[in-house]
Formats: sequence, structure tokens, C-alpha cells
Amino acid sequence: MEFNLLRLEDSCRIRIPQQLFRRAPWIAGDQPVDSWLLVRGPGRCRLLSAAEADDDPDLQFLKARIAEEVKTPSTSALDFRDESAAILPLRLLPVQVRRHEGAWRLTLPPPVVVAMQLKAGESEIVALFVGEHIEFWNVETFKSAMSTPLGRIL
Repeated sequence: MEFNLLRLEDSCRIRIPQQLFRRAPWIAGDQPVDSWLLVRGPGRCRLLSAAEADDDPDLQFLKARIAEEVKTPSTSALDFRDESAAILPLRLLPVQVRRHEGAWRLTLPPPVVVAMQLKAGESEIVALFVGEHIEFWNVETFKSAMSTPLGRIL
């Protein structure tokens, strides 16, 4: 497993290390690459190709639920949606991976920056290749995962 500690730039961009984007062959060419960020929780998200987001039945279902949530009107000013349902559209976000000076960069959307408690120009973020995906974890989530006793995992 590749471990990469990345600095969040002032503009909330991160540079995707070469060893990661080489394992994701869909990140190629000279033009921006349309993709998606799937937010698992406040400390972890996954970069998906546009093709995967279009072809995966679970992601298609999630997109349909998001579309339904967005178009569902409130019945009253006092009618509050459940918090997790209300922010469902922020759990799958369209992004672009862009080529810049021989590297690939991704600008993290503001909801991801807030959820991960990152500060532009100051925070570090962990980039890993998990399964078949590039994932981004905040440092707290990484430390929490490392604190799980091996006996509970094995």
C-alpha cells in the first residue's frame, strides 16, 4: 500500500502523487478529467471515474436518490428533513482532475474541506490506493484506523 501525505494548497488543491495516478489508468491525457468524489464520512472520500459513476448500479441508485432529494419540496417551513437526507447531494460531488506542470491536481469541493476539517494552506491529507480507488483521508481518520488493535482486525 502506498502512503502519501499531501499538503492542501491555499486554493484547496492537492497534487495527486504519480504513483497513485499511474494506478488509475482513467486519469490520462492533457485535458481535465471529469470524475466524482464519493464521501464516505467526515474523514474519508474516494475518487471515482466518470465511467464508474455511470456504470455502477449502486452509484446509479445513489444518483437517483440524490435527484429525488433535490426535487422533493418541503410541505411547510416547519418541515425539516433529516440531516443525513438533507445533505445527501453533498455525498457524491462532480469534480475534475486537471493536468498542471506535469502533475495531476484536484481541487477539493468546499463541503469536503469542511467535513474533513481541513484548512487551506495548512492541513495535510492522506492519499492512499485502497482496493481499486484513490482515497483521501483526513489525518484524524487515518490515526483512528491505525489505533485499532490488530487482534480486532485479524
